[in-house]
Amino acid sequence: MHTEHRNIESTKRFITVASECNVGSVIRFADIEKRLDEQYVEDVKQLRKNYSEQNRLRPSVVRFHDLEREAKVRQERIARVVMLLRDNKFERRELPTGNDVSRDIVVSVDDNPPLWLAMKAIVEQTTELQVVDLQDALEYFKIKASRQAIESALASHKETFETKTRGREKFVSLRQ
Repeated sequence: MHTEHRNIESTKRFITVASECNVGSVIRFADIEKRLDEQYVEDVKQLRKNYSEQNRLRPSVVRFHDLEREAKVRQERIARVVMLLRDNKFERRELPTGNDVSRDIVVSVDDNPPLWLAMKAIVEQTTELQVVDLQDALEYFKIKASRQAIESALASHKETFETKTRGREKFVSLRQ
């Protein structure tokens, strides 16, 4: 009986100690360090693959951006040309539906475009033009503008136009 009493006493102590301790998963610092090292090695490996693929794609991306910039310049110029030629050469069309729009060229033109855009479209077709000839060209394309309005547009858009005076004549060209 004495042995039995000891076993019961030992069991009571074990239960008491176990209930006082928090039992949970214990992560050792060495495990964390190992996982961090593995994560670093994997991330470096993937980053090198990413850089390698980026380097392989870079020429195509650069070419794409070059084409986008060129397309934007051409679209703006087409809009200016359509603005001047208007109904003489172009019929009004509805936007296409159901088509691959990237293959259709659609130009949206304002009914009352800014004078300076019309001037730019005309001057783009010449290296240099007298202001009086520019006024005549605008009139030809049914855009009424006084000499004062043309001078004001030239002054307001100095980043686009360059003017030179020779004697009493004033010439306009596009800035390079």
